[in-house]
Amino acid sequence: MRVHRSEYGTPILFGLMLLMTAGCVDVAQETDIGAQDAIAYRNLSATVDFVGDDACFQCHESEYAGFQDHGMAHSFYPLTPQTAVEAFGSDVVVDTASGYRYRTYAEGAQYFMEEFQLDESGKKTHRLVRQMEYVVGSGTIARTYITEQDGWFYELPVTWYTNAERWDFSPGYEINNQRFDRKIADRCMACHNSYPEPMVQTNGAYKRVPSGIGCERCHGPGALHVEERLVSGDPEGDLDDSIVNPAHLDVGRQLDVCQQCHLSADVSILREGRTPYDYRPSERLESYIALFSTHGDDDGGTMGKTVEVISHADRLKRSACFTETLDTPSPLLCTTCHDPHAGFKNAGDAFFNAACMDCHGAADLGRRFEGTPAMTTHSGEANCIDCHMPKADVEEAPHSTFTDHWIRVVGRDSGKRPQPPEPIRAGHIASLRPYYERDQEGSRGTMYQGMASITLGRQEGSLDLLEEGVALIDEAAEKAEVTGEALFLKGYALQLLGRYGESMAPLEAAVTDDPGIAERLNALAQTYERLGVKRNATTQLYERTLSIQPKLADVRINYGRFLESTGDVQGAILQYRRAIKEESYNMLARYNLGTAYIQLGDDTEAERWIREALSLDPRYVPALSNLGLVYAMRGDEDVARKLFERGVEIDPNNFEALDNLGTFHLNHENELLAVRYLGRAHAARPSVVTTSSKYALALFRAGDFDAARRQANTILELAPDDATARQILIALE
Repeated sequence: MRVHRSEYGTPILFGLMLLMTAGCVDVAQETDIGAQDAIAYRNLSATVDFVGDDACFQCHESEYAGFQDHGMAHSFYPLTPQTAVEAFGSDVVVDTASGYRYRTYAEGAQYFMEEFQLDESGKKTHRLVRQMEYVVGSGTIARTYITEQDGWFYELPVTWYTNAERWDFSPGYEINNQRFDRKIADRCMACHNSYPEPMVQTNGAYKRVPSGIGCERCHGPGALHVEERLVSGDPEGDLDDSIVNPAHLDVGRQLDVCQQCHLSADVSILREGRTPYDYRPSERLESYIALFSTHGDDDGGTMGKTVEVISHADRLKRSACFTETLDTPSPLLCTTCHDPHAGFKNAGDAFFNAACMDCHGAADLGRRFEGTPAMTTHSGEANCIDCHMPKADVEEAPHSTFTDHWIRVVGRDSGKRPQPPEPIRAGHIASLRPYYERDQEGSRGTMYQGMASITLGRQEGSLDLLEEGVALIDEAAEKAEVTGEALFLKGYALQLLGRYGESMAPLEAAVTDDPGIAERLNALAQTYERLGVKRNATTQLYERTLSIQPKLADVRINYGRFLESTGDVQGAILQYRRAIKEESYNMLARYNLGTAYIQLGDDTEAERWIREALSLDPRYVPALSNLGLVYAMRGDEDVARKLFERGVEIDPNNFEALDNLGTFHLNHENELLAVRYLGRAHAARPSVVTTSSKYALALFRAGDFDAARRQANTILELAPDDATARQILIALE
């Protein structure tokens, strides 16, 4: 029977699912672009510190107090009896694909989310509990929950949908239930907090996390301003250049302050040298990030056909109310209706309609629609928003509706309600469109297009997109030098395509470009390992990666697996144990620790760690299979068989599960069952000679001599010295 070991891990990919931590752009050019608007504000210097909201309160009490009622101030906060609004324990959410069930409950002043499974009698066969420590979202639409362990922050799978007053899966979990294992990436955290303190190169672990967006997110760091104003009082004139006041920015920069978080795209890539926390108000957002969409603007939205949750400003820019007021002293902007220093959650329709009436007063409406049927719906008391900014369902947020900020006569301007785009299918190359003009042409644009294609290809599992991305980066490299991040992504894409030999050169170049980026070192180590070359260099790459950030449990697992392959099982065990210390919820580290003890013949420790892995993921087939091996080692055949069968039941196409179950039946002379399962294992991986040999033997014992002869001859073409195949042919002479 076969001991299943974890496959080669993937590069860490800090934020690849949402955002690359470095893109490709001319740094000097970006500095010039940002400086054109930011040069007046001295607090944007890298030497100026953040001071926190309390320092603002001393002089700006009314603005501070008003902001506390704004949704941005409540974008992330602890879940306490004072902040709880949910109906805990009211629903059980069921994942029909896996059988996992979820419920929430309260114990005293704490709140918990439980995952469990039931057997046919209704008895719980599995239970995991996580504390609901933090709330993400102001609660107007929904409230999603975060738990923390070892400095890692994880999203929980069930959300409270405020409008529907019900529990259901968090967005995306109904398609891909990541259970309790989804870490909160820097880009996600950056838009729900002011400036958390992330642990370097972890993309999910934090030393400190504030509660919600603060003043400095829109005004920039405040230390200089506080120091000067306490010493000399208010400056002369209207402009205080010690701190950014967005009201003094031009329209584009004002919108960028909002769009740093309120702009959606299918792929977003940070530019060279940027981090998710680098943007400062008054900068051009395009100098910070590159955005790409798979959809065009045929329904008026630059970033796509649908009304997306966080693309309000982009929709607003399509409105005549925006375009026709740009040259006026008071253009229609986000802050026209959404004063950042005042809450409006419970303001009611009249609050927003008042902004419309500033330009479209009752007298004007009366003259325009006098004598027409429209007069009845265009009085001074009419609700402008319901008709001209209708609410729409959004694909990424179930049980919720969002106001479409493209202000228009809906039937006249669009002719139809926005429709969701077609999903991307494997094998289909989506047309990625850049949002910013600077990314639409030249070698830089081509390179960004390639990076975006690889990112989306990884997200969607599209080999065609990966191939396209590699080709585009190569095309860009023929015209100009490409950056280390582009080279890394090219190498990573080639790994995903199984072309490890070709991945070596770009990954080596990426590491040479910056040997201090952990994900590049880890990726190169995996290429060397897969190719079986440069063993000493592989060790050094893993060690260097872990010296940069010791908390990277996934890298420790990769390193441990490499040490096992060199025969250093004890060294591997040390890495797996350290991985568990750094990331308590890591299932794979426990599983690998169990398989290492199988190799050492220590069935007690092997069972302990494999069972711990299964307590975290009872549907992890390799762990079931290896636990079956432990029981087979002890001679407990009945338990071993049931575990092998359970693995095949969960995943009927899993090679190791089929191989182990077929081998079990072969050893127990259940030839027909051995033929069934070994045949399926052979079909899954026909190049694995040991499985093919067992299949040939099962056919021979079952009396299917013609099939056994064909199988044996096929084996000898791959492995001329295979003893089992030769013995079968001799017996059939």
